[in-house]
Amino acid sequence: MDVVDKDSAISRRQVLKVSVAAEAAGAPEKPVDRPEKASKRFLASMNCSQAICEVYGPSFGVPADVAGKMGTGFAGGMGLGSECGAVAGAVAVLGLKYGPDTGRTMVKVTEFIAEFRKRCGETSCSKLLKVDMGTAEGIKAAADKGLFTSVCPGYVKTAGEILDRMLV
Repeated sequence: MDVVDKDSAISRRQVLKVSVAAEAAGAPEKPVDRPEKASKRFLASMNCSQAICEVYGPSFGVPADVAGKMGTGFAGGMGLGSECGAVAGAVAVLGLKYGPDTGRTMVKVTEFIAEFRKRCGETSCSKLLKVDMGTAEGIKAAADKGLFTSVCPGYVKTAGEILDRMLV
């Protein structure tokens, strides 16, 4: 039997503890999977900001359920048709990554918004959907046109793709 230096050797208990924790956590999520996961999460919840926050929050120690609660009020342009909820959720995630360094966070937010506008043309929920999302009539029109299932998932996925690039 070989003699092992007790100070540098890893115990069987430590190996077991690490392997059990890894098994419980599952395989680490690949960042390339997150934009699609957020898009699918949106389709299940119909809340764009929650979808982004729930998928990206756990990477920063925020449990998905808590992150989802955090993103609730940003949907539909904060219920007013203003900033797209996927954009607002992404800004929250950037804050998790780069905050509390306000200067650095704001640079990243500015980069994110510029890239989202470049890809999508707008950041306003109402302008993106071409209906007034600040009114019940506008929300109904968006639903009647199928925008929540045909257009919004793409905006959520785009927000995720931009985030993935910025979070490395």
